[in-house]
Amino acid sequence: MGPPSPHRSSILNLFKAGVAPVDIIKWLGVPSRTVYDSISCFKKLGTFLDRRGRGRKATVVTPDRIKAVKERIRRNAHRSIRKMAKGMKISHRLLGRIVKDKLKLNCYSERKAAILSEATTKNRLERSKKLLQRTLNGEHLVTVFSDEKLFTVQAEFNPQNHQVLGETSEEAFATERRFIKPLIPLV
Repeated sequence: MGPPSPHRSSILNLFKAGVAPVDIIKWLGVPSRTVYDSISCFKKLGTFLDRRGRGRKATVVTPDRIKAVKERIRRNAHRSIRKMAKGMKISHRLLGRIVKDKLKLNCYSERKAAILSEATTKNRLERSKKLLQRTLNGEHLVTVFSDEKLFTVQAEFNPQNHQVLGETSEEAFATERRFIKPLIPLV
């Protein structure tokens, strides 16, 4: 079934005014099949709008699938779209379309932030004052040599690998703020 005729509204206005279908065909220069189909559809439905259910039906992007994706994102906003698509057995492009077009979500890179409570700000102030005092005395130039080596236990944080889904950046990071601080044991 093709798209509806652009002349449909003018055909039905003339039909409502009492003009015969043959005259409508002559005046508008529209095929007779179009005129008679539009009139019969109007008589059945009472309106010149399309029938419900017209067009290709959605097979993958269904309301149930959209609801399932929304629930998965609610549980874990850090989940990769490709991994989620693999788990749901649909293509990652379709899942990306669901996330972007239907749920109106964007990907944001996770950022580093420091936890600054009153105690930590007080400690930072004291340490900075001590450092300033050491620079005044010339003690900051003293170098200490040690045979200890720093080893990191955690992998280095790469923000490209940590995406968060949310409508805005504030919403994406409001629910769960993540602070990355590598563990450095001295060996």
